[in-house]
Amino acid sequence: MGERYTATEIRRLTAWAAQECEWQLVGPRKVAYLVDAYFHLATAQTISESTVMELGHIVEPDWNDRTRWREVNVRVGASVKPKWENVPALMTMWLEGLGGNAESATATFQDFEEIHPFRDGNGRVGALLFNWFNDTYAPSDLQYPPNLWNDPRREGVTL
Repeated sequence: MGERYTATEIRRLTAWAAQECEWQLVGPRKVAYLVDAYFHLATAQTISESTVMELGHIVEPDWNDRTRWREVNVRVGASVKPKWENVPALMTMWLEGLGGNAESATATFQDFEEIHPFRDGNGRVGALLFNWFNDTYAPSDLQYPPNLWNDPRREGVTL
C-alpha cells in the first residue's frame, strides 16, 4: 500500500464501503473486497482498461474476469443494459473519452453504469471511479455517487 492511513481514515473507508455494499444488497465479505479495490486503485496513475477490469475482478472475483468484460446480457431492475457483444467497443469509447476531462465525475459515473461492463459489482466499481474523477479519493473525502436512478435506499444518507 505504500501510503499510511490513520485508524480514523480506515474506519471511514470501511463505513463508506459497508454502506455501498448494503445499498447493493451484498454481504459483509464484499466490504473487504471493496476496500481491497480501493487500495488497488489508490496506487494507479491512470484509469486504463486493465485497471477497470482488475477493479471488477477484485470486487467480484467469482463473477468477473480480470481480462475481459462481461459475456452475458444483464439488466438492473427494468433497465436492460447494452448487449454483451457491444460492451468492449462501448468501454473503449468510455475510456477514450476520459482523456479530455470534458465530462463531470457524475456524467462519467453515469455513462459507466449505463454500460455495466461486469456481470456484478458495477455499482461498487462505479463508486470508486466516481470518487477518483471527483477528486474525492482520500478516505477523509470519499463521497457516495449521486442518486441518479432515484433509489429510495440512497436518500438522505451521508457519511
